Amino acid sequence: MAKQKKTDPRSSIRPTVAPHPARPTSLQAKAEAAAQSPKPGFSHLRITLWLPLVLLAVLIAFSFGFRNGFVDWDDSEYVFGNPYVLQPTGEHIRTLLQSVVALNYHPLTMVSLAGNSAWFGPGATSFIVTNTLIHLLNTVLVFGLAYQLSRQNQWVGLFVAALWGLHPMHVESVIWVSERKDVLYTLFFLSACLTYLRYRKTGTRSWLLSTFLLFVLACLSKAMAVVLPLVLLLLDYWESEKPGVQGWRKPSVWLEKLPFFGVAVFVGLVATNVQAGGDFHGWLLRIAEKKDAVGQEPFAARWLVYGSYGFMMYLIKLVAPFRLSAFYPYPENVRNIEPQHWLGPVVFLLVSGFALWHFFTAQKKSSRLVAFGLGFFLITIVLVLQFMTVGAAIMADRYSYLSYFGLLFLLVYGLFLYTEHSGSGQQFATSTLAAFAVLFFYLTTQQVQVWKNTETLWTNALRYYPDNDQMREGLGDYYGKQNRIDEAMQQFQAAVANGSARYHCYEGLGNVYGLKNDFPKALEMYDQALRMDSTKSDVYYNRGLTYNKVNRFSEALRDFNKALALVPEKDTVVLTARGFTYLQLKQYRESVSDYNRFLQYKPDDATAWHNRGVSRYYLGDRAGALADIRRAVALKPDYTEAQNNLRQLEQASQ
Repeated sequence: MAKQKKTDPRSSIRPTVAPHPARPTSLQAKAEAAAQSPKPGFSHLRITLWLPLVLLAVLIAFSFGFRNGFVDWDDSEYVFGNPYVLQPTGEHIRTLLQSVVALNYHPLTMVSLAGNSAWFGPGATSFIVTNTLIHLLNTVLVFGLAYQLSRQNQWVGLFVAALWGLHPMHVESVIWVSERKDVLYTLFFLSACLTYLRYRKTGTRSWLLSTFLLFVLACLSKAMAVVLPLVLLLLDYWESEKPGVQGWRKPSVWLEKLPFFGVAVFVGLVATNVQAGGDFHGWLLRIAEKKDAVGQEPFAARWLVYGSYGFMMYLIKLVAPFRLSAFYPYPENVRNIEPQHWLGPVVFLLVSGFALWHFFTAQKKSSRLVAFGLGFFLITIVLVLQFMTVGAAIMADRYSYLSYFGLLFLLVYGLFLYTEHSGSGQQFATSTLAAFAVLFFYLTTQQVQVWKNTETLWTNALRYYPDNDQMREGLGDYYGKQNRIDEAMQQFQAAVANGSARYHCYEGLGNVYGLKNDFPKALEMYDQALRMDSTKSDVYYNRGLTYNKVNRFSEALRDFNKALALVPEKDTVVLTARGFTYLQLKQYRESVSDYNRFLQYKPDDATAWHNRGVSRYYLGDRAGALADIRRAVALKPDYTEAQNNLRQLEQASQ
């Protein structure tokens, strides 16, 4: 055996040569290596150009809606008819933090709207611009999430961001002021996804804590955020080095998410209660009339058919976003399912089964991509598919806002993986996606005009659903408020002629007949509205006003009392009318009491000062009467009746 040569350790030290990168040993490894390295056309220098251009395109597209106004569909409850938002005092902010608005508990959304009002005034523009700026931030987050999930592929990140940011289905979430909750919760939701990815990469617990805090903020913005824990599990699935669901076998994966699931369950219980018109066992306040969001139809097999049909339409409108409407009503007769609606369950079961099959059997990246993309879409939209009927719409554009990320990521990244080894294929993919981005840009500039005002909103919807009574009701209300009485009557009459079961169509007709001084017909319509729904404060109030017009003051008083009993918060509206009724009934002390309370809210109302003065005169308080009527004349110098009464009082006191 040869003797091994003894060497000096120091003589073995040699300068090292940088090793060649390890070569991929399989097609899958090559794909991953290719995905991780930037494409030649999208270097770091170029990305600083292309991403701002995408954001500029999004800003320009939505800027066509900056001059839009409010629409009379929830915007009154959220902003222009909500004194807590229009006058954001400290006390009002505290009220907003515990209030149910439009059957939703989303205090952070309401505080953000109050902030808009405090900083920029009550006009619609600042609210729409703020929504758009949040949408721009969300587009950046979509880029960041797609970029990270695609192994830092800039091409994928850019096109997912461009298509998501410009998609016309998202106009409703951005331009409709009431949908501040949509853009705001998505901001926190996407941020939570990114911080969670950071936590997975570094293992630093502070990133997990940040994810949890962002989740809470998302839930306080909109209850739909409760699905985030499931999305975090989906991110674990996507990022895991082990195939299938093997990465979920670690107890730590589930233990770290228990606080998330706890918050989700609690928020879900609150949301379910308030959607049914509750106040969560007295913990919350309702600052608007009680409504019921959970409908009674359809039920039994129909919930599957219509929920699935809506699901199918979201898939179709992803690539063909035409015939967009603010409202997609159920068929006129929900008891008879139309043939085309049976496609819904077929598509839903096929897509869900396809996603689940890939989810449990995935070995390749393409299969995991299918499972992730479809899984993200299903998780984030399943709560608003009409399997449990909420409202009267079969679907809504706004529900696609966050959920479309999953589908767009699937399509764009899938297209990249399919064409990455073909130069011509890559060019074709780039051209195709760019063409879709241009199409979406154009359609968005058109769709924002639909939300210009209430008239354009419902006129557009009636193009596709001309027999829908809810749309005609909304359009009739708008015309009435614009003093376009004949047009309002035409809309309400058309709804009633179609057999409308909506009480407000009859109330609207009552209002129109009242404006035309046809008080008997107005009372007939109000009676019919209350036969259909006897819980509506507004109808009692409007009927009370009509009773006053025909000198039926006792009946008017009964209606005003009923209106206040149903919604005590309406005292700012009802008190002045009831005070006048008390005055006519010669119940002067009660009249003065109502006007005292009313003037605390509206101290510049000349009529209230005058009528209180008259009541005080009949109570023998001539000095008080003189002071009140003088105040009325000071506030309204051309107030003839007040001037005459003031002259008589001054002459009598001389």
